[in-house]
Amino acid sequence: MRSFIFTCLVFVAPAFAGDEPSLDIDPERVTVSGISSGGHMATQLHIAYSDLFSGVAILSGGPFNCAGNSLVTALKLCTTNTEDPLPIADLASGIRAAAAAGDIADPKNLRDDRVWLFRGTSDSKVSGLVHWGAADLYAEFVPAEQIRRVDNIDADHVFPANGRGNSCHEVVKPYVGDCGYDGAGELLGFLYPGLAEPKHAQVGDLLSVELPGAAEADLMETAHLYVPNACADGAQSCALHLVLHGCDQSTEAVGDHFIALSGYLPWAEANAIVLAFPQVSKSVALPMNPHGCWDWWGYTGDDYAWRTGAQQTVLVDWIRSLKD
Repeated sequence: MRSFIFTCLVFVAPAFAGDEPSLDIDPERVTVSGISSGGHMATQLHIAYSDLFSGVAILSGGPFNCAGNSLVTALKLCTTNTEDPLPIADLASGIRAAAAAGDIADPKNLRDDRVWLFRGTSDSKVSGLVHWGAADLYAEFVPAEQIRRVDNIDADHVFPANGRGNSCHEVVKPYVGDCGYDGAGELLGFLYPGLAEPKHAQVGDLLSVELPGAAEADLMETAHLYVPNACADGAQSCALHLVLHGCDQSTEAVGDHFIALSGYLPWAEANAIVLAFPQVSKSVALPMNPHGCWDWWGYTGDDYAWRTGAQQTVLVDWIRSLKD
């Protein structure tokens, strides 16, 4: 089996607290995507803050609050499970109850959102039963024509790319696979219809910025921004897309390889989409998170899935600071 990684051509340029770029972000064009644990976090953010996000892309993830604040449930029901049906009706009722209690936004906000879901047909880490449970749950709140299910790509548990990464069937760092399928372009094109092909896009520098409150939420204090040339200094109103890596896929684990190889950057440059790349810290102390996974089962607190959840609060505050 072939195993190769294209050379990363992204230069990371520092920025300092109080010196972040001045941006003009269109509040109607803020979206999020994530793979694996990042997929779980993406749907948590989208549903908890449906008044902020207008769309989501989930790669090899699962439905909102699948784990129910239990690592045991997360491992038994929400990963490789192929036998136990997911309680979709109960999860939908839980979303409505949480909204009524003020723990998450009103799910009526989801009615005009777009939802893109991808699972490789050879995925060995997240079963089809689990992943497509996320699609079934969204179908309770989002019209069918606004949900796209991509289920015909022969890929394992990797971020699908075209001409970049390792073999599509090797689950090895940086977990980007050359699947002959441009996952980043496809998901961005669905969330933002009418994008231009990035044929001549010249990718610029990746900025390193301080993420306020990160340490208290088990996140890395340094996050990254990609600001297209058209968006610099607030030159025009731009979209903003939040990208959430998977376990063992942060810059601490793989450097900038996921960011550079996944394919987001050329599409962002060609279409005036600011990209935000927060990072999860690894931890071998309690609560243990040795692989740097996003919290989708409760290691940062019982409210991890609600608007008050530690990681969600940090990310949303950061996004709001970028667009305000």
